[in-house]
Amino acid sequence: MSEGSLTSVETRQNLSRLIPDILGHPPVLSTENRQAYDALMTQLVLEWKPRNIIEWTFVDDLANISWEIFRHRRAIVNLFAISFKTALKAVLTDVLPEEGCKPWFDHYDTVKGLAQAWFEGPQEQEKVKSELAKYGLAAEAIVAQSYVLRRDELHELHRLLAVAEARRIGTIRSFNEYLPCPHWGKSQLSKPNRLR
Repeated sequence: MSEGSLTSVETRQNLSRLIPDILGHPPVLSTENRQAYDALMTQLVLEWKPRNIIEWTFVDDLANISWEIFRHRRAIVNLFAISFKTALKAVLTDVLPEEGCKPWFDHYDTVKGLAQAWFEGPQEQEKVKSELAKYGLAAEAIVAQSYVLRRDELHELHRLLAVAEARRIGTIRSFNEYLPCPHWGKSQLSKPNRLR
């Protein structure tokens, strides 16, 4: 080896120090947990054991795409939470009888009161569930109404989720194709559980 050339160990050590600068900041929003992202990246590094810059970019892509998938899933859950009260009001408005409510705003106040009661504890939720049961409905009717109210947003979030999941599968397949057989061990069975 000529004087001044780097050994593979030195090269890998230099690469390890440069990885954060090369890959840049992780795609963690201010509302998200950076430590959780770092834990995800650490687990992926431990599983895939990147040895060079190409393998590090694969691992970084896997971490970023997985993080995006988790974000889409959280967004779907939060969209249901955001629309829950409105959906509950819509269900109650449709099923509660209007007769006996004089003037008309009594019906509105009854619906509004029951919808608010849901958020005041388990006993109040049971009262709302009992009211729904009188009309053959369960709490799942509220979720169904949320789908109706937010179908466009939910459709888009599910589309984004499916695209991200397909990208992750593609990245895993590409990574597996890139890896040389000796890195896999003696047999395909010794590989970590990865898509092939």
